[in-house]
Order: sequence, then C-alpha cells, then structure tokens
Amino acid sequence: MPLNLKKYWNDIALPILRRDHPPLVPQGVVLRDNQVLLVKRDNPLLWELPGGGVPPDESTEDALIREIKEETGISVVIIELLGWYERTGFRAHHSPVYLCRPTGGSLRPQYGETVAVRYFFLQALPRGMFPWYRPILEQDILSTAPRPLQRTRQIGVWTVLHCLALDLSCRLGLLE
Repeated sequence: MPLNLKKYWNDIALPILRRDHPPLVPQGVVLRDNQVLLVKRDNPLLWELPGGGVPPDESTEDALIREIKEETGISVVIIELLGWYERTGFRAHHSPVYLCRPTGGSLRPQYGETVAVRYFFLQALPRGMFPWYRPILEQDILSTAPRPLQRTRQIGVWTVLHCLALDLSCRLGLLE
C-alpha cells in the first residue's frame, strides 16, 4: 500500500498549523466473546477502534452505529458509554468510546479508508495499532471505576514518531 504524504499533511500537520478545533469522533469497542473488532486504516496503516465523524443531523450514538456498519459490515447495539477520551497535540480529537455488542452482518471492510477488519483476542492485540488504544483495551474495559471514565492523552512528537515507525513496519510486512 503506497504512503500518502498528502493525507499525513492534511490529517496531522495542517490542523495544528490552522489551530483547528478538535473534532468529535465517537468510537466503539465491539466485543464478541473475548475478542475486539478493529479496523486497519489506509494511512497510517495501523489498527484502531471503528468509528468516525458526526454530521450535524445525527446523534453521536447513531453516527457511531452507522460508522461501524460502514467500516466493518457489522451491525451493533450500544451497551454503555465507557468514557470520554481527549487526545491533544497531533491529530487531536475528542472521542466518546462506547462498549458495543455485535448483532449481525458480515465482517468486511466497506469504506474507502478501511483496508482490513478483524476480531483480535484481547490478550493478543496487534503490535501495529495506534498506541493510545492499548490502555483502553487492556485496562479501561476491565476497570471497576465509575463510568464514564475521563482520560486525556497528549499526542506529542515522540508518539507521532512511534506511529510513523509502526506504519512503516506494517508497510514493510514486519508487523500485523
């Protein structure tokens, strides 16, 4: 898969230079047995939770259900709001993350930016995954703290370099 530097510029650098307001991007932790549904984006070529933007005429929950269906082919029902996750710095955004249960559909990427969809065992998450999802999947979904959780993570230069290294490793076939 070719590297799209223009997309890197538009998605990561340009919003910082323009000082854009971070978008609202709801995401879903779709659990089936002891597995979580992840999507692999085209650029960066990394695994993440399914989800996406919210149009003005749609609720956050309806947008999430629609995005998961578009990206994965799977229909879901929302169980609860796990937490509010704010990412600042590079690729800043606010993400309400919901726990979801699959209700039907066929697993397949259906959206242009999604190149793969797959269930992963929680104990065997892919190494080629955005690093800020790991604590959500390894700690927060098991947490007994009152929900919704509140988390903020600064996406700084070292995290961006880590993601670039992961992206390159995935493109070279060194990571899943």
